[in-house]
Amino acid sequence: MTLSLLDRLVWEEVGASFGFGLGFFTVLVVMNYLFSLAQEIVGEGLAVGTALVLMVYKIPYFIAFCVPFGVLLATVLGIGRLGDHNEVTALRVSGVRLYRIAAPVVAAGALAALGMLVFQEGVVSLSEHQNRVVAADAAAHGPTLRPIENIFFQAPTAQGNALYSARSYDPRSRTLEGVTIVYLAAGQPIEIIQADSAGYTSGVEWAFHQGHTYLFSQGSVVATKFATLDVKVPRSPQEFSLQPLKPVEMDLRELAAEIASLRRQGADPRAYVGAVHAKIATAVSCIIFALIAFPLSLRPHRSGPGTGVGLSVLVLAAYFLVWIPAQTLSQGPLLSPVLAAWLPDLLVGGAGAVLLARAAR
Repeated sequence: MTLSLLDRLVWEEVGASFGFGLGFFTVLVVMNYLFSLAQEIVGEGLAVGTALVLMVYKIPYFIAFCVPFGVLLATVLGIGRLGDHNEVTALRVSGVRLYRIAAPVVAAGALAALGMLVFQEGVVSLSEHQNRVVAADAAAHGPTLRPIENIFFQAPTAQGNALYSARSYDPRSRTLEGVTIVYLAAGQPIEIIQADSAGYTSGVEWAFHQGHTYLFSQGSVVATKFATLDVKVPRSPQEFSLQPLKPVEMDLRELAAEIASLRRQGADPRAYVGAVHAKIATAVSCIIFALIAFPLSLRPHRSGPGTGVGLSVLVLAAYFLVWIPAQTLSQGPLLSPVLAAWLPDLLVGGAGAVLLARAAR
C-alpha cells in the first residue's frame, strides 16, 4: 500500500462517518431549539408559521456549531473500524508509523475547521441576521410589547459621524424618549440636538419635540429652543426593535469593525478581541477533537455507534468542563478572554498529543 492509498483509506473511513456525526448532533440541538420555540408558541403567542421560519434561519448556525462534534464522532467511528479490522495493526507491522496514520485525520480536522469558518462568515452570518429581523418583527407585533431601554448607536455623516442615544424606545407608539444626537467632525462636536421625545414619521424622518439645538463655531455656542423639529435618524422602528448584537453573535467582520471603533474612542475592546479568538479557537477545536479522538479510537471494539457516541460525549464533557469555568472567569479580571478562548483547546489538545505519543511507542 502506498502512502497516497493510506490517506485515501483514512479519509474514506472518517468521511463516511462525518455526515452521521454532524447530523446526529445537529438533530439533538435542533430538538432542544424546537422545545424552546414550543414554549414561546404556548406561553407568548408566537405564530406557528413564524416559529417555523425562525427554525429554518437558525439551522445553518446549528450545523456550524456541531461541525467539531461531527469531526470527533467521525474520527472515533472511522478509526475504530480500522482498528477492529486490524488494518491499523497491519499498517504498523508493515513499517508505517502511527504519526503518519494520524496525519490525514488531523488534516481532515483542519479542512473541517477552514470550512466551518467560511460557512460561518457567509451562510451563518446572513441567516442569523434574517433570524433577528423575523424575531424583531414578531416582537413588534406581539401581544406583549415592552419598551427598549438605553439605545445607543453611531452612523457616518457628510461631515464625519454622529452619535445617537435615547433613554428608551416604545414600540407601541414608535416613540423615542430622552433623545440626544451629537454630530462630530474630525472628532469634535459641531452640533448637538436634545429633545424630550421623538416620534417616527416616515423613511428616516423623525419629529423631535420640546428640545434644544446647540451649534459650536469658533469657540462659541449658539443655543436654540424648538417645539418640533424634523430630523433624519438612520434607523427605522423595526431596527430599534432588534436587540443589540452581543460580541459572541457578531461575525469576524463586525467584530473587527467594532474593535477599530472602540480603539478610536479610547474604549476597551477586550470583550470583542476575546470573541474573535473564541470564533477561531472553536474552529480549531475540529483539529483538537481529531487529535484526541485518534488515540482513543485505537483500542479494540470502538467502532460501534453506541460506543462511539458514548466516547464522544465523554470527550465533549471534558472539553466543556474547561470551557465553562474559563468563560465565567473571563467576565472579570481573573482570566484574559483570549486565554479563556484558547484554554480548552490547549488542555484537550495537549492531552491528545500525550495519548498519541504513548500509543506510538
